[in-house]
Amino acid sequence: MTNITEINSLENWQNASRERREDICNSIINKLPGRFQLAKPYLIKNPQNGKEIEIPCFYDELYETPLNLIFGGDFIYGASSQHIESIRNIGTPNDWSMISQLIHQSEDNENTHISPFLMSRFPVYEWVLEENINLSNDEERPDFYNEDGPFPTYVTLQEAKSFLEKTGYRVPWDTEWEYVSKEFNNNLFICGEEIPSRDLSDDICLTQFGDARLNRAASNIFGIAGLAIAAFTRLGGVSDEIIVRGGAAGFYPFQHPSQWAMLLTELQVPLKNMPGQLAGLRLCLDIPNI
Repeated sequence: MTNITEINSLENWQNASRERREDICNSIINKLPGRFQLAKPYLIKNPQNGKEIEIPCFYDELYETPLNLIFGGDFIYGASSQHIESIRNIGTPNDWSMISQLIHQSEDNENTHISPFLMSRFPVYEWVLEENINLSNDEERPDFYNEDGPFPTYVTLQEAKSFLEKTGYRVPWDTEWEYVSKEFNNNLFICGEEIPSRDLSDDICLTQFGDARLNRAASNIFGIAGLAIAAFTRLGGVSDEIIVRGGAAGFYPFQHPSQWAMLLTELQVPLKNMPGQLAGLRLCLDIPNI
């Protein structure tokens, strides 16, 4: 856990002086491996007061991966009774019967605390994986190929472990993924409170990341894009189980009405339920002790 209080919340960061924010970014970059450099920050507007704020970005030159600083905070982990009721009312009884066992419920609406950490802006690109580990030719992976820019690919858990061991990254804790996807607003979906329109779905389910305008439209308040790409997360606890979050992009354009459920922030998919037990990789790092 970091002792930098300014990154323990969005409000703390915004209240810090520019000089102090620059000093913190320099302190973090000096503690990261030498392959990192400071990149252009991601600009957002604070939803609480509408003021513009810069989210620090750290660029991994070796693996060509930008990581944004995720500020700490508290949130409700899991579906509240209100969210459960909303989900039941959105779809048909058949929809609910299919997804109800995959919705994890909150424990008495208690807040869960998330410490600040670094998360990659995009899922790991196919070419980055191919250059660093051996990808089996026997797996039937979703085809996200696009000439318009880099695109991710799905990997086996063993392939993911090989990449993480080589690079020093980790996958998100499940609480971290949900915290980011809820955007300080306890979102029901990774894109807000309602099933998105077709235009918004195009943005959220983006699978190539070569256009800055499209990338921004696909990004949430933390500057994280591609949350609809399936991603391994770690539950921790006694079993230290790996599960999958997201995944709507693999089914888009949706062919079945119930596929909207893949956009829910509280849907946990067991790895065994994923075709080929494949998912994408979202990279994270702990904040170094300073």
